[in-house]
Amino acid sequence: MPHSFQLEVLGIGNAYDGERTSASLLLEENDFRLLLDCGPTVPAAIFHRNMDPDAIDAIYITHTHPDHCLGLSCLLNWMDAKKRKRPLLLIAQAEQWPVLEPLLAFSHWPEPTLGFVIERQNSESLLAIGPWQIETSVTRHAVANLSLQLRTSWGHRLFYSGDGSLSHKGQQLAAQSDWVFLECETLSPHPSHGCWLDIQKLTHKPGSQWRLYHIDPQYRPQLSALVRHIAHLDLAEEGQQLVSEKSGVIDVA
Repeated sequence: MPHSFQLEVLGIGNAYDGERTSASLLLEENDFRLLLDCGPTVPAAIFHRNMDPDAIDAIYITHTHPDHCLGLSCLLNWMDAKKRKRPLLLIAQAEQWPVLEPLLAFSHWPEPTLGFVIERQNSESLLAIGPWQIETSVTRHAVANLSLQLRTSWGHRLFYSGDGSLSHKGQQLAAQSDWVFLECETLSPHPSHGCWLDIQKLTHKPGSQWRLYHIDPQYRPQLSALVRHIAHLDLAEEGQQLVSEKSGVIDVA
């Protein structure tokens, strides 16, 4: 493979954005593919790419609000209908499996099981996914959310916040990372979401690129203007791609 690590932005929308796909990233390295979050409109984005039903190896759910997990039933049902046989690793917080299990059961209803195995893993004890070393951190959100930092084989780091304002550890992980995706729901402080006033104060690694997503549509024009002249900050765009190779991290959108 000419490149070690590749990322594609599947979705950037917040819970009620009617124009954009629910927030989600698709990551790949050494033929291992990881889907980060699977809201209700994410399956359609995957179908549009004509992916093989066996292509995704694992799915990481940051938290169980509908816009981050409700697409699981549809995606798993599609995999089953297309005769997937390989096991699929599903990663989530231990306390949130009771919310996810009905979604998994509905994916094969009225049949008793799927035609492939779902392997469950708790994200609290996560140290690695496929070829990547992993660290997680909590955010301040309405339900428990675990942000994710992933280290590629070249040593580059990707940080994905999920939803919520960052904890001190989350701020440290973001500051160490080469590519950072941060939820920015609002401009002013919010009790359970990331906001511009907090994000603009965060420390960043020299040369890193930060992308804001999960934005309330009413604030997008203002936020776009605010980041226009900040070198490391921009709004994430659907279809945006990133490649990490030995020489560095490249935006190929």
